[in-house]
Amino acid sequence: MMKPLSLITLALAISGTVSAVDFQNDILPLVKERCWKCHSNEEEAKGGLAFDDIESLRKSQIGEHGLIRPGDPGKSDFVERLKLKPDEEEFMPKNGDALRNRELALIEQWISEGALIDAANPSAEELARVDDVKIISAKAGGEVYFQWTNREGKAIEARYAGREGETVKIVMKNGRGFTVPLKSLNEESVALAKRLSE
Repeated sequence: MMKPLSLITLALAISGTVSAVDFQNDILPLVKERCWKCHSNEEEAKGGLAFDDIESLRKSQIGEHGLIRPGDPGKSDFVERLKLKPDEEEFMPKNGDALRNRELALIEQWISEGALIDAANPSAEELARVDDVKIISAKAGGEVYFQWTNREGKAIEARYAGREGETVKIVMKNGRGFTVPLKSLNEESVALAKRLSE
């Protein structure tokens, strides 16, 4: 049974990390090793994909219709080409060895988490994209934790467990569940509760 909760009494420190896989630290070294000769401005940017042109990568390659589709590695042409057999025409890396399973898994995880370029300093567009990815995952039954903030600015991290009228049910990582009145939350948290209950 969920207990009523005043978020004032449950203020917790929230990690500043938006994504577990970071492009700069995890993906960039991998593409430098495996993709750089064909996909950098230092060598030759084939197909308009240059991993060293961060702004172009953000604007033209990462998005709903881009080569990298945040939140959905299965629909990302980038991943699809990496998973082809070496004798297939579209296989990447061209004239190279197939990526190892752990390398593919890392790229897929990065894309699943929203394909952020700089997790420490995400753009407003990237933050919105990560929120969308998290909401889709939560609606699909994933155990996704959100930051819930009250009107006084105190925040906790918990997953959405449902909404009843003017209250939202949340469950913290320790398994403790609470029912929180929407009127006690800030505008962003109220909007989040409404999006999750749609």
